[in-house]
Amino acid sequence: MIGNCCFAQYIEYPAEIIGGSYNYKIIFDQEIYYPQEAIKAGAEGEVILTFNVDVDGFAKEFVVIQSVHPKLDEAYMDIIKRLTWNPGTRDGAEIKCPVKKSHKFKIKKYEKLCQKRGYDQPPYPYHPFSTDMKVCKYQLLQYPPKPFYKGKEVNVFNFIQEYIRIPDAAVKQGITGVVEISFIVEASGRLSNFKEINGIGGGCTEEAFRLMQLLQWEPGQLKGEYLRSEYQIKVNFGNSKY
Repeated sequence: MIGNCCFAQYIEYPAEIIGGSYNYKIIFDQEIYYPQEAIKAGAEGEVILTFNVDVDGFAKEFVVIQSVHPKLDEAYMDIIKRLTWNPGTRDGAEIKCPVKKSHKFKIKKYEKLCQKRGYDQPPYPYHPFSTDMKVCKYQLLQYPPKPFYKGKEVNVFNFIQEYIRIPDAAVKQGITGVVEISFIVEASGRLSNFKEINGIGGGCTEEAFRLMQLLQWEPGQLKGEYLRSEYQIKVNFGNSKY
């Protein structure tokens, strides 16, 4: 939008969730937890939050504008804290940016979600784990995330070669090349915050996302704790080499 300040014009762009509704849905569906206190109280309705997205791409300084139940408000805040954002900008410079976000909670809808995903409170099978929402860079980890398939540790590139499906659109358009993506391996081993670093079109980025979600992951470790960490991978679509 365009604003005026001291007779000077500036151009501002709001903060945006990296991956948009795709990543929001993944994180919400995987991680939301309807606290038992809220269920017993029959608490349903719309939680409305305001917060700031800082220049580091994370949400901070939350204010509950409309509450449903204190525990449920906190659960929704935890979802927003897990998201990574493209910070807002003013005249090309990154700035702290206010954001408003809401969600309507219904107990029956949550129960259906639990049936679909197979759990109520999101499980953390790896111990001890960090509850810090910060994301550790891959290079700083003592032990990086490990991919598994059907219970066995795998070489991720060999797995890609075996299970990749070249999208029909890419075949028809003669698209080849290397897609590079990143994502976060949560302290639970679940994946979130998918991001296209380099794409080639034709549905190839979506296929790269699908391949990574087929795997089970042991999260990265630092100082004896499992924690959130970033992971990058290149997926070869028909090139002779990377």
